Amino acid sequence: MTLRNQAILGVLAALAPLLAACGGGGDNAIDVAGGTVLQNAIVVNTRDGSLSAGMNLHVEGGKIRRITAQPLRATGAAQAFDVSGKYVVPGYLDMHAHAVHRADGNPPYWPLMIASGITGFREESDSPANIERGNALNRDSAAGRVLAPEVIFHGGEAHLNPAISARDASDAGAPSFDHLGAGWGLIMDCSSEEQTLRAAALAGSLKPPFPPTFVTNPRAYDGAQNAPFYQRILDTYDESKCAALSKVFVKNNTWQTLTLIRLRTQVYGNDPQYRNDPNLAYVDKSTRAIWQEVGDQFAKLPASAVATLQQFYELQKRVSRLMKQNGVKMMTGSDFSGDMSVWLVPGISLHQEFRELAAAGFSPLEILQMATLDPAEFMGRQATLGTVEEGKNADLVVLDANPVADVANLGRISAVVLKGRYLSAAALEKMKADTAAAIARQ
Repeated sequence: MTLRNQAILGVLAALAPLLAACGGGGDNAIDVAGGTVLQNAIVVNTRDGSLSAGMNLHVEGGKIRRITAQPLRATGAAQAFDVSGKYVVPGYLDMHAHAVHRADGNPPYWPLMIASGITGFREESDSPANIERGNALNRDSAAGRVLAPEVIFHGGEAHLNPAISARDASDAGAPSFDHLGAGWGLIMDCSSEEQTLRAAALAGSLKPPFPPTFVTNPRAYDGAQNAPFYQRILDTYDESKCAALSKVFVKNNTWQTLTLIRLRTQVYGNDPQYRNDPNLAYVDKSTRAIWQEVGDQFAKLPASAVATLQQFYELQKRVSRLMKQNGVKMMTGSDFSGDMSVWLVPGISLHQEFRELAAAGFSPLEILQMATLDPAEFMGRQATLGTVEEGKNADLVVLDANPVADVANLGRISAVVLKGRYLSAAALEKMKADTAAAIARQ
């Protein structure tokens, strides 16, 4: 969209209330007696990024009841909010999270997630106990007893076993991979020496990439010992093999939840931007202590090993973009889980993921789709999620600026609508402040 067209949209949105009044809008307005009305919104079509200015939305009973250019007038118990010049998109979905274990925590993760625009998340820890807790949370949320995003269970993580190639796993019906397969993952499939490297992994000459004693940051454990192995993958990378693998994924409908921010924090474990992040105020003190200790341990790794691991991350970003360009379907996810995922703050980590995707070459529209439209397709829930349309769930994010123009605008949140309930910027800031205060009291 050109700057001229954006300017025209902005003017139209600003003039919409005046034009309605001058054109007899008071007479042809539709009375709404219940629920919530968003007036003069710019609705973003997540399918193609097109914009519809001067739209009025009526949400009630957790659903979008009406979207119209005709004025809507709130009467009775209905509430109206003027969102002139603001952009409405579906609520964000974090499709790789570990949060249900914190359902009874004080504070829980929900305020930070909601304040970040997350209205649903895929819970990866799908033990029977967690499923029971997640279902209970969804019931309480639907009944209005608690304010929380929807918990989505759709199978656990799909880490690749080094004994099985990504191609074979996809051919066998794996629905999705997380973290590019984790560890060496599917990048091993892209090496010209794949068979030799896989044989070395199976022979036990390499340390396991995810030892229980260092699960918070496996790279701090295996980096120095296995760096030569990562380097061999780097040195033998064959882009044509990755392109061929992408075609296999497309053929088999094998999805990817990249969690680039999780991959980055693993190989930048001592980065000052994480160690000094003001958002650590939302993390309990014991977890912060663990993370700082991991940073100290990472700082002791040989510089050559760290360089290799960081180059490997750059390759992971490159492969991610290559697969997207070849039509592989993808979703956003952050993999936060408290002390187990170093430097990942609930909610905020998804916006870090947005920025990593942008750095890898993904467009703002692609990133918006990966957080809304694409997860709806993956779950077979296009009838209720993924777009701002009548009949769909009233889970929305109201943004101050066009999210298709700049990925940073996905974080310029003016309000969130969760199950039809309007949460203003002030309400969202209070949720974050209350979380920080509860942490400070611990």
